[in-house]
Amino acid sequence: MEKCSKRNPVKNLVSKILYADFHFKYGTNMLDTSVIRVLSGLLAIILFVSYILFFGVFIRKKQDLGSVKASKPTGFILINVWLLLGSLPIIFYVLGAAVPGLVYGTPLNLSFYGADFLQLVSVFLVLFAPIIFLWSARVLGQYMRPEIEVREKHELVTSGPYSRVRHPTYTGTLLVDFGTSLLFLNITLVVGFLIRAAIAYKRAVLEEELLSSEEGFGQAYRDYMLRTGRFLPRLARHKPLV
Repeated sequence: MEKCSKRNPVKNLVSKILYADFHFKYGTNMLDTSVIRVLSGLLAIILFVSYILFFGVFIRKKQDLGSVKASKPTGFILINVWLLLGSLPIIFYVLGAAVPGLVYGTPLNLSFYGADFLQLVSVFLVLFAPIIFLWSARVLGQYMRPEIEVREKHELVTSGPYSRVRHPTYTGTLLVDFGTSLLFLNITLVVGFLIRAAIAYKRAVLEEELLSSEEGFGQAYRDYMLRTGRFLPRLARHKPLV
């Protein structure tokens, strides 16, 4: 049995996963590097396909929505930094699959009691996140744009995930960032997630200010805000003002 095990590294890896042998050789509370390598490869493929489908919303042919009625300034941080930091998860997954020593088991990685449990939970978060932002992109369709603006033929979308949450696309992308941070427990990812969360909050506030203004949807959007949450569903719904 010893010889068979040594000659079959794939079987050894499967055994580690099945029997929850998820620890470093030195007794830390983190998943084994070999497990991280497998998970990184799988999640890299899933996210890569999801991003292709998601960005397909931007490049597909859109109807003419008319000229811009009103807009909010975005600048370098709210668009470029947002997109740049959004690439961190896929970069870490690729490196985690190819050369895990660059992003895992380094001085930048955190280790504490129960870390391995959080790492396992993170996998489900990252798998769930694409469902949210792909669903949101499909429902919002041609109205999804990186700019914060209202056009002449703009319509208020309140179906699908937007019936409960005003910014489900941000929710989905932040779940990817958060889940990836938990899986690698890398300080770089944690900082990136916090910055992205701050940018998402700022973008959401600007969008709501614009859409609730008279140049946007006015009272209709303000009523919509009363019955929905910003990033998560509202627990108690308020009655719209009359």
